[in-house]
Amino acid sequence: MTSTLIIGATGLLGSEMAKASARNGDSVHVLVRPATAGNEERMRPLKELGATVHVGDLDDYDSLVRAVGKADRVISSVHVSSASEMTLVRAVKDAGVSRYVPSAGFGLDFAAAAPGSIEPLDLKRAIFDAVREADLPYTVIYTNGFFSTWVATLGDLTRFGSTPLPPDEVTLYGDGNVPATFVSEKDIAAVTMRALEDPGAVRSEIRIAQNRITQSAMIDLWRRVSGRSPRIVRQSAEELEAMIAQVPGLGLLRAFWIRGETALQTANPEAGALYPELTFETIESAFVALAATSGTGG
Repeated sequence: MTSTLIIGATGLLGSEMAKASARNGDSVHVLVRPATAGNEERMRPLKELGATVHVGDLDDYDSLVRAVGKADRVISSVHVSSASEMTLVRAVKDAGVSRYVPSAGFGLDFAAAAPGSIEPLDLKRAIFDAVREADLPYTVIYTNGFFSTWVATLGDLTRFGSTPLPPDEVTLYGDGNVPATFVSEKDIAAVTMRALEDPGAVRSEIRIAQNRITQSAMIDLWRRVSGRSPRIVRQSAEELEAMIAQVPGLGLLRAFWIRGETALQTANPEAGALYPELTFETIESAFVALAATSGTGG
């Protein structure tokens, strides 16, 4: 039985990775921090999957080597600093796993996104450079926009974490007609598991470019599905640039809605074309579920 270690298994993406790994018939291993290991509510879903729990920390090399050494494959699904991920890269190298899926890929395709415009993305580039330099048997999955972050906020990243979602007020960036692509966390996990079974995906990069839609069309779709009409606040590209100057991390909004970088075609194969047997959740179906949860629906 193949053993798969998932780092970040209590998060939105990591929990889907753990469930997909269990459905795949893997022996599921997870790495959690000591505080998380003592949280019964957060640990219950993993225990129900029969996961083997390793207690450690991304900044603790010895704990990483112990956990990674028990697995054939490692998936990192956490948002970590450059130093922490570099420690994990070293542990994966020393343990000699058969496949490594770094967290650096869960976002924009490096071949489409302009270097130097988004600080978090540049950190991911540095991590991926380290992965390649270590000659690890990696598979990178470029996801572009997560449903939980982008679809639930109607494309307005500044609303993430607010209530209600989708929001009653949303900022429309630029002219609202630049396309972007989005995928659910469940489908990201499905693509990852399929790629791990594909020997041709070793030392390769795969992009997910499903659900291509503009922000205006996304908002209109939500109106039709839910019957709710969020108030629109328009923000020009110039106004967005001024905001990014104050909060550099919001450069993602520029990449999505001004430059259209998530919808650009690159030389990296697209998951839907590479694995045509996979099906992908649609934005409309996600909106139907959100409308039902919020008690709305048109």
